[in-house]
Amino acid sequence: IIDIFRRFGFRDNRNKNRLFFLVEAVGMEEIRRAICQNAGIDFARGGETMTKLDFNDPDHGRVQLRDGTLGVHMVVPAGIFSGSDLLSVADVSEKYGDGEIRFDIEQSIYVLGVKEVNLLLSEPLFKKYKSVDSPYKNHLIACAGSQHCAFGVIENKSDSIKMAEYLEQKVPLHEGRVRMYWSGCVKGCGLHGLGDIGFEGCKVKVNGEMEGGVNISLGGKITSEGLEGYAVVKSAPLRYAHFYVETLMLEYKRVKNPYESFELFHERILKLYTPAFIGFVMKLGAYMRDKNINIEIGFSEKVNTGKNEEFEVFELGRKLYYKLSGSEAYSAYERFTNTLKNEKLQDIRMFTPHVDENLSILCERILDTKEQNRAVVFSELEELILLS
Repeated sequence: IIDIFRRFGFRDNRNKNRLFFLVEAVGMEEIRRAICQNAGIDFARGGETMTKLDFNDPDHGRVQLRDGTLGVHMVVPAGIFSGSDLLSVADVSEKYGDGEIRFDIEQSIYVLGVKEVNLLLSEPLFKKYKSVDSPYKNHLIACAGSQHCAFGVIENKSDSIKMAEYLEQKVPLHEGRVRMYWSGCVKGCGLHGLGDIGFEGCKVKVNGEMEGGVNISLGGKITSEGLEGYAVVKSAPLRYAHFYVETLMLEYKRVKNPYESFELFHERILKLYTPAFIGFVMKLGAYMRDKNINIEIGFSEKVNTGKNEEFEVFELGRKLYYKLSGSEAYSAYERFTNTLKNEKLQDIRMFTPHVDENLSILCERILDTKEQNRAVVFSELEELILLS
């Protein structure tokens, strides 16, 4: 492997002089073939991981241990914990458990060897740190951030708490699982790439001034062999990011199956769409709530656009036009365009005189009578739904 990297790695580019970038450029299968060829050995393949771990202990607040006792979960949102509270954990661990505690990757604590769970949970410490918190805090991770790390570009821990508390108020969930992982910079110490919803700190310009922002990603996994998420919104100002995620959570609550985790919701619904569509809908939902426009433009498991962004743009425009006006933009459609080429788009203002001007322009750009003038990617339309 080292010999392959020495010969073919990006040695002339300091920023890409890592094996990761070579694998990314040529693909894992090509790397495997090169290793076998270089070594002269046809190495056995890794095979398929048959055990799929579903990490749900924090949702129940306890885990059964091999000796019959329990490990009791203590949620520490964003890992904000004091030394005095840690001494209190040690005290209750000796009083109700076997004197041992564990930290998990999601910055929570387990008190081990507990037999009388109810007595432990009656302690004042568990009034401050719950055994089972809201779905927004049960799996919340946030790295140190700018307050304690020289690399951090946003405070991060306080930002993650504000996001979770905002969502608790606006989109309360009584069941479900949402893993929100926050990193204060690109280095990713908060494991944002593995979160259901990942946040990577960045700087953005708003009204000519630099301020904190986040890149928002979806689709990370910690089950099986894990999976890195993909970006849906880039450079979102922190002042607006919670509005965008609110759209996502409203859709999760509306469409999810009972007790369905966000990870499974993503696999069942969100994977049917392009990242560009998801990000645009997140922003569009925030814009319409800001303007008090109560129409539903979201996600469905019945999708026929085949993850083609141009088709998604046209279909969203057609649905939006119908929701705003009560009429179809054209009389008939075929392959995501109007069938009758001589048919003209009616000004939506004729049907709805007080329609939001930006949404009216959005429909026109998507459904223009002349096909060559129509928007085909969502980035052409984002300026119309910016929050201010």
